[in-house]
Amino acid sequence: MNKSRHIERLLAALACTMILLAPRAGAQSDLQKTLEQFNSNDVKGYIQPMGDLFGANMNGGLFHSAEIAKTGFHFSFELVGMAAMVGDAQKTYTLNTPAGFNPSSFKTATMFGGPADSVTDPVKHVTLRGIADGFVNTSVFPLAAPQITIGDVFGTRAIIRYIAVPSMQGFPGLSLWGIGVQHSVNQWVPVIPLDVAGHIYYSKFSLGDLVNFNGLAIGVDASKSFSVLRLYGGLQWEKASMELKYTPADATVPPVDLTLDGANSFRATVGLCLHLGFFSVFADANFGSITNYTGGIGFGD
Repeated sequence: MNKSRHIERLLAALACTMILLAPRAGAQSDLQKTLEQFNSNDVKGYIQPMGDLFGANMNGGLFHSAEIAKTGFHFSFELVGMAAMVGDAQKTYTLNTPAGFNPSSFKTATMFGGPADSVTDPVKHVTLRGIADGFVNTSVFPLAAPQITIGDVFGTRAIIRYIAVPSMQGFPGLSLWGIGVQHSVNQWVPVIPLDVAGHIYYSKFSLGDLVNFNGLAIGVDASKSFSVLRLYGGLQWEKASMELKYTPADATVPPVDLTLDGANSFRATVGLCLHLGFFSVFADANFGSITNYTGGIGFGD
């Protein structure tokens, strides 16, 4: 497969993310128009699933090997795809009703749900409907990014991600960058029968002035090679937060400026890599509060 074809696949995966988050037409995104119907209290439940799913993706796909030389040259260019599963828990949230209304709350659609639900007060015979319908109907929330790993110095290699798409024809600018290190444990404890390493990684994603994500991951990695096959896995503590800023359509409602934490704080990873000299293919499953799958192709040592 030639280089241009790889680039096309990368852009296609990034397009999936932009379809979910970016505008379909006009200078103002459909998502932003939807959010402008909410005040700061009610928007939390509606958009929280995006923070949970996107945060899980940002902290995934960081490694597929724990084998790091103490010294020597290592370079690999990878195209990594991440996919967080959208379950039933991400499709509804509890919305409070006005004081004196019965019931005092009801479940309605998040941005990943269907049409907004309604509830009727049996005494007042008044019906309330959820503030907005779901924004997108999907079972998978995707993300993709190019990744470079480079080393090895004192048993350490760097992990770098970066992509930037300028604003154009009404689409807000999009940028993602991340930097981290992976360090060999075997150089200190050489009798371990597995390759073992630790990593720390920080990343940031922004979509115009509407949404910013920050992610931090700290983990322990292990791998074992069998000829061209490599089994790998790890345990990771992580944190992700989503910053949301906009001005509601109702001029009497204060501007929204809030930070929401992602659901994942811990994940266990199990994966398999096929390593054929200069070329590798890898895929793994990640289990935490959010189930997430990552995979990709790599070129290099």
